[in-house]
Amino acid sequence: MNPKIFKTYDIRGKVGVELSTQDATLIGWALGTHLQRHYQVRQALIGYDMRVSSQDLQTSLMAGLHAAGCDTHDIGLVSTPVLYWSAFRTGLAGVMITASHLGKEYNGFKLVVGRQAIYGDEIQDLYRLVDVSDFDSGPGRRFQMVDVNHAYLNYLASCYRPVAKKLQVVVDAGNGMGGIYAPELLKRLGHQVTPLYCDLDGEFPNHHPNPEKAANVADLAAKVRELGADVGLAFDGDADRVGVVDETGTLISADKVMAWLATDIIPRNPGATFVGDVLSSQVVFDVVEQHGGRSVLWQSGHARVKSKMQAESAILGGESSGHMFFGDRYLGFDDGVYAAGRVVELLAERDEPLSQQLAALPRMFTTPEYRPHCPEEQKALIIEGVKAQLGDVPLVDVDGLRVLFPNGWGLLRPSGTEPVLSLRFEARTEADAWNYKNHLVGLLKTVYPDIEDF
Repeated sequence: MNPKIFKTYDIRGKVGVELSTQDATLIGWALGTHLQRHYQVRQALIGYDMRVSSQDLQTSLMAGLHAAGCDTHDIGLVSTPVLYWSAFRTGLAGVMITASHLGKEYNGFKLVVGRQAIYGDEIQDLYRLVDVSDFDSGPGRRFQMVDVNHAYLNYLASCYRPVAKKLQVVVDAGNGMGGIYAPELLKRLGHQVTPLYCDLDGEFPNHHPNPEKAANVADLAAKVRELGADVGLAFDGDADRVGVVDETGTLISADKVMAWLATDIIPRNPGATFVGDVLSSQVVFDVVEQHGGRSVLWQSGHARVKSKMQAESAILGGESSGHMFFGDRYLGFDDGVYAAGRVVELLAERDEPLSQQLAALPRMFTTPEYRPHCPEEQKALIIEGVKAQLGDVPLVDVDGLRVLFPNGWGLLRPSGTEPVLSLRFEARTEADAWNYKNHLVGLLKTVYPDIEDF
């Protein structure tokens, strides 16, 4: 089995090339073994998304879990947040078969036990069990669960304040799982909804299901402008992330959306804690503290942010990639559909258009995220080499290096999902941001001269 499919936050690869149904059976067997040895759990919920390969992988994974002596509960075609919600309510293990925003040729597995994500060293432990064939054995059974989606939507609809006014909303699900939840939820909340690419299609015929990139929300932006809608909402393939387009058709960065939401949530919960990842704008941390909250800068990765939120009893969390975590009136995990409801709820309660409200937030210039290729085995040495050259420059090193410059910051960190480095820069002026980039990239090139230009 290819060890490279065992990532930091999940297991995934190209189906038929890096990940086969036989691999899925062995992964299930290892997972069942791990669950019993480390958690004393022998029941797992299994959900899958709309990808063409998902059901075959589910069947094979479940066979492996049964071989280890675990019972499985098939919850069917669901989004990742529905799998999380079901595991949270039952306390059982959960496996979501999805490759999130990746192309149609990929698939994989996200793993939880109750409200706790399985990630990092635990995922590597699963590979070690496969590598040495160290498996438990026993008879497992399969059970079918029904109406999970219906129960989830009923729960979500009960989580919001009364609707202040009816909005016109455009929803682009990118033919992913958000299409069976978001339009229905927003209609139940009393809004007028125009669906765009909300039919499920694992071939993704219209655009890549990644709302982080402007090219993928171009049709959504055009439809918002055409209709004069109040807001546009886009989802990734498994609906654990949401992208927001304002009434002008402009894609708003997720950290700016989090800062805007914090202007409502933190004053209602004085002293509450926000956890943000190292890629996030300083604006969101400043807004939280200006409104009487406490902010924590933490590692990137949805599993890491969730774990830190639990440790800090945080009420709100976010990643610049679009994962949003609500401990306020929700369960603390990343749910793009629930987050979309919170965006629409707050927008309906305020009189100004979204673009005007966002313009009132503090302003910083932020570069795109740069992701130059870097072999996995070189990442740590390269980052340590850059750190050694920084001298006494203040920095935060919870996840790579967030270097603190006089008017902003620069980030260099190893991606936890791909063989790339991640860099981003922010400053009060555009000129400072580019200067910080040039300085940090210059140091990077001295220890990694083969890096591609960006």
